[in-house]
Amino acid sequence: MAGERAEYKSAIRSKRLIREAYMELLKEKPLEKITVTDIVKRADINRGTFYAHYADTQAVLEQIENEIIDRMKEFLADFNYRNFYQNPLPTLLKVVRFLEENKPYREFLESTKNAEPFLSRARKIFADYLKSDLQIPEEVKNSLEFKTGILFISGGIINVYRAWFQGETDQSPEELSITLAKLITGNRTDTMIGN
Repeated sequence: MAGERAEYKSAIRSKRLIREAYMELLKEKPLEKITVTDIVKRADINRGTFYAHYADTQAVLEQIENEIIDRMKEFLADFNYRNFYQNPLPTLLKVVRFLEENKPYREFLESTKNAEPFLSRARKIFADYLKSDLQIPEEVKNSLEFKTGILFISGGIINVYRAWFQGETDQSPEELSITLAKLITGNRTDTMIGN
């Protein structure tokens, strides 16, 4: 039993070292240029350890992306479409806090131009949450206006935060969130006060 526990801890440590090495390397070179050799050297592990956990560098990227998506789903678990449109600020600030508290994930998004596929996936997940409210009648969900609105809101939010990741705005993430909330609510700042 003790041997299994030690092996489990070792596996967790190895995977963490591999992911950390991968994210460090993303700051230095393009995604497609990162090799298994680069990762094992940076993580100070052998190739066998790498291949015990991942098939290739793409598998490391997928795990990092999946971890971010899983965390995103956690804070969207109590999502409510109506509440979001009445006052989106609490949800938007949750996103900001998540990114500020999870520096490795934020750095991953900041460090690579190859985050586009991930951001596209995040947009789709967010759009699915916007569509998932059971209180919205199916005829409304199937309307062109609703579908277009979902694409517009989810794409706009992702693009604004992407601009923040990539240093394209001098606004703080909180200021961006407040601005987004105003745009979504039609500038009804009175609905956001106190939240």
